[in-house]
Parts: sequence; structure tokens; C-alpha cells
Amino acid sequence: MQRHRAQLIELVSNYGRIDMMCLDMYLGPKVWPELRKTIMRVREIQPDVMLRDRGIGNYGDYYTPERVVPGSTDNGTKPWFCIYPLGTNFSYEPDAAKHKGTKWIVDTLVDTVAKGGGLMVGVGPSANGEFHPEAVRQMKESGKWLRVNGEAIYSTRPREGVLYAEGGTVRFTRSKDNRWVYVIMTEWPGRELVLTTLRPKEGSKITMLGSSASLEWSFDSAKGTVIRLFEGLQDAANRPSEYAWSLKVQAS
Repeated sequence: MQRHRAQLIELVSNYGRIDMMCLDMYLGPKVWPELRKTIMRVREIQPDVMLRDRGIGNYGDYYTPERVVPGSTDNGTKPWFCIYPLGTNFSYEPDAAKHKGTKWIVDTLVDTVAKGGGLMVGVGPSANGEFHPEAVRQMKESGKWLRVNGEAIYSTRPREGVLYAEGGTVRFTRSKDNRWVYVIMTEWPGRELVLTTLRPKEGSKITMLGSSASLEWSFDSAKGTVIRLFEGLQDAANRPSEYAWSLKVQAS
């Protein structure tokens, strides 16, 4: 335990600010008093570090559902993010065909953020410290998607209760000031999108991230909000991104 503590003290002392640390282990009750001393020492050196709760219980700051996205926004009071391997495991995946794909990354990211969490995609290196080219390609494609749609992901919040989704292919996020709601479509809906849980502010415009064009919309108390996706967008080549599309709506 002294050796373990010395290694952690070295890590948190010599490399600047450490934002998050995961002690990915469970050492059991016999050594808990010594592990607690280690945690307290780490916090003395890095008072703002966030510690994963695995193996340290309430001394942790965040938790990490593994290989599963929680089914709702009711996931307790701690911050959380889902950890999920891109291949079959968190270690190196040699088979290109077993990487889950950019579509999976984007859809899983959208689902977790809509529920108030985040996503860590696990990609392990080879024995030579190299990442599989297919894993690199899929991650870079995800970054390309985020460059267009990041406003709907970064620094956003979930909507209240069950309002994070409509059906299986529409997810919502909102801006921190609650002024904007983002509607993320993981499948293309066709010529119009009908929403029953969102009413835009009267006279406001709706745009698709990556495009400056305004989309026509109307509200009917019986049907809900109908957003028309103009003819040019029916050609996938004219859409600002692949895999999923984000609408920016000023909520009433």
C-alpha cells in the first residue's frame, strides 16, 4: 500500500493539474484504512481532482456504468459517464470488423448526454502502443460529427424527467440557461418531424446545426409541433453531417 501510495503521489505531483482519476480496483476492507489515507493525500495535492467511485464508495465523485447506457435520467445525484469498449473489450481489438462503428459512437453519445451523462469510448493500444487504424478512423469520424453538432452536446443539460426522448430515434438536450432545446435525430425522419413534448417560442426560427437556413414549423394543439425538412435535405449529400442531425429550437 505504501508503494501504491508513492506511485499515485508521484503522478499527482509531477504532471500539473489532474482533472479525473480512476482507481480501477477493489482492494477490500482489510486494507481500506490505508487506501483512505492515500485518497486523502491525493486530495491534499490535487483538491479539485474527481475520483471514480469504484473501490472507494462514497469517497468517489462520479460513477461509470459499464457496457450499458442507463435507461433514464434518474441515475442518482453523482456525475456519471458510460464506459464502453469500441471493440469486444477494453484491450486491443485486432479485428477491424469487430469495432462497433462511428454510427454506434454517435448514437451512444447522444443517448448518454440526453440522460445527463457522458461517454468514454474504450480503445486499447497494441503491445507496441499503437491504436488499430479502424478504431482511429471511427473516432476521427466521430470528431468530424462533433465539429458540426457539438453545440448540442458540450455544456448541455438533460430535459426534465422523461422528456429526454421521443421514441427510439429522437433525443433532446438543452442549453445551460434553458433558452435553447436541441433536437437530435439519430435516423432521418423524412420530410417532416412531429414532436409532442416541445413547443417552440412563438415567431422564433428553427435551424439545423451546420446550416444557416431556417426550417418551417407549425404548432397544432392536437398534433404537436411539425417541423418541415425542405426538399434539398432529402438528399443525404446536402445534409451538414452524417449519422445524426441536430435542430436548434428556442423553447417557449
